[in-house]
Amino acid sequence: MASASEFCGIDPEGMGELATSLRGAADRLTAFSREFEEKLGRYGVSTPALREISGIADWAGTQVSMLHGRIDLIRTLGAGAPELGGAGGTASMAVGGQGLVRLPDELKGFEVARGLASMYGEDILVHHGGELQAALIHEHADEIAQLADSPQAAAAFFALLSPKVRDALPTLIATTGSKTAKQDLAAFSKALGAALRAPALVPAFAKVRDDLTKPAANKAVAWNRLALLKGANTPSSVRSAAARALVLDDFAKKPRQDWRAGGPTETKEYDLPTDLVAMGLEVLAGDGAAVRDTFARMGGTEVKLSRVEKMKLFLDHAKGSGTGDEIADVFGRAMEAGAEAGTEKAGQHSPEAAAFALDVIRVTSPFGANLPRLAGDSMVAIATSYIHELASGARFDKAAYRGSGTTIPENWISLPNVTPAFYLSPGDTYRFMRTFVGEKQLTDDFDTVAARFRYDTLTAAARLDAQAETQHFENASRMFGDLAGLEFKATLDVRGEMDATDDLIRDITKNTLSLGVDRIPLTGVFAHKAFQETWELTKAYGVSTLLDMWADSFETRVEEATGSRSDFALRLKYDMAHLLHSANYPTSELPTELISKTTGSLKTYDEFVTEAKSEANGRNIKWEQALGRKLIAYERWMDSNEKLDIKVENSSRIQVNETAKEQLRVWS
Repeated sequence: MASASEFCGIDPEGMGELATSLRGAADRLTAFSREFEEKLGRYGVSTPALREISGIADWAGTQVSMLHGRIDLIRTLGAGAPELGGAGGTASMAVGGQGLVRLPDELKGFEVARGLASMYGEDILVHHGGELQAALIHEHADEIAQLADSPQAAAAFFALLSPKVRDALPTLIATTGSKTAKQDLAAFSKALGAALRAPALVPAFAKVRDDLTKPAANKAVAWNRLALLKGANTPSSVRSAAARALVLDDFAKKPRQDWRAGGPTETKEYDLPTDLVAMGLEVLAGDGAAVRDTFARMGGTEVKLSRVEKMKLFLDHAKGSGTGDEIADVFGRAMEAGAEAGTEKAGQHSPEAAAFALDVIRVTSPFGANLPRLAGDSMVAIATSYIHELASGARFDKAAYRGSGTTIPENWISLPNVTPAFYLSPGDTYRFMRTFVGEKQLTDDFDTVAARFRYDTLTAAARLDAQAETQHFENASRMFGDLAGLEFKATLDVRGEMDATDDLIRDITKNTLSLGVDRIPLTGVFAHKAFQETWELTKAYGVSTLLDMWADSFETRVEEATGSRSDFALRLKYDMAHLLHSANYPTSELPTELISKTTGSLKTYDEFVTEAKSEANGRNIKWEQALGRKLIAYERWMDSNEKLDIKVENSSRIQVNETAKEQLRVWS
């Protein structure tokens, strides 16, 4: 096959002249063979050669029919193409006259496409019904899907398919009652996507592309076009143009109207929303570039709304319509795509994605716990992807009065391993957390990422402090104390409003029972699930006073469950010492009793607990007493290393603070 950059031209007029000449020659051969066969037959002369000539004439007749069919096909597929050598062509390509039509060297594929277009558009989808129609649609669906391997043939198929059939294709397939409707529609979408992604070499396909990206005659046609595009994996420009033209431009201009369009049969068969606005977002979801382009241009020049105001239109629509769940779910997924939450690395977001994420946070934060529930999954996806921004947004140590934006706040101190693309205010950080902390699974998803980020950041800070007399470790510790405080308070506020405060207390108690001083460890503090366990404790014990009137109840329940209240501040102190020592922070030599037989380095707090439990077993002492005795050597070693001791004390204390509770009252 010729490459897309090569010229492959066909002259229909010249081909027609060839067909006419061939037809005349065939007729003359037929007449000649008949005449001489008759004359020679009178004398009993055998005429096998004449019969061969007659066969050649018959073959020529079939070729004439084929040529005329091919001429019609070429003219149809070439409709709308500029004449070569004219204003839209290239003069050097005008070899052989002005009648050339430029098409890819896909004549065999075009013939297949014409056959399928005729079979579906003129027979199966118009002259049959019920089970037979469903069976026929499915029988040839694989042939449609295979067109994706020849994108220009796929383009020819849709160019040759009746526009009326194409605009009703999803409905026509669904209403047959077919059990394979979703699979069959996917075959058509696959072929269409291939055609839309390919270079536009079939001129007649331009009208198909144009129809898909311009306003439809009615909402039902718009819904069908969007349903066909949904699984087509089309280019970003096509997605944006189609979503805007078919629904979203009108939605931006006049949002308050009935947007229901998909019928119950179609929506059930394809698991697609009935709401046309939701369908527009469905086509965009998963394509960040298309989402951002749509929100930049939605409504055209007539609409003067900012991007945040446009986003809010969808949330208002979700709140005020009977199809709110459909809207909320796909709106969240579209926002997630626009922010590139699943495609870009945290701390390394592109400027355009980060700017979009900031607007998402700005528009959703005021809703807080009232954000439609089905958008929560996407909000936590954005939160975890933008953990650098949320952690920075929780900081109260500098510019607590700041607003959210891309400008670095005045007197800001950057932290190692923390690279935010924008800076949230503590209030916006808190309110955004409220959009997802109402559901435990979503909170757990966030905590998993926050815990790992905490460990990586503290490790990076410890290594830098080990090389110079800096305070990165303390500053990072303070940031995570603030982040934990904001998250914990947001969780309490949201779940309290949901009359679930008691459940929260039970959850925290249950999830942290094994994490205190009576925990039987696996290996090290930062092994296995210990990243998240330490984070859970930072939230639960470190800011337990944020429970206000529930604080006493919280402590009582922990004491009842464990027999003695776990002193997290104590544990955190040794965890911080272990982390600093692991980062080669300058210290004196370790005493023998502090060296782990397993690692050859400083024992973890958990190893001390294990040893204490083992020594207390069978003896008339409590393991806590044995632990206290063993920690004396640890304390003496830390006391003898003043810089380490001060850093450990400061970093552990500032992670268990009430800053979020006190300052949020002023800066929220």
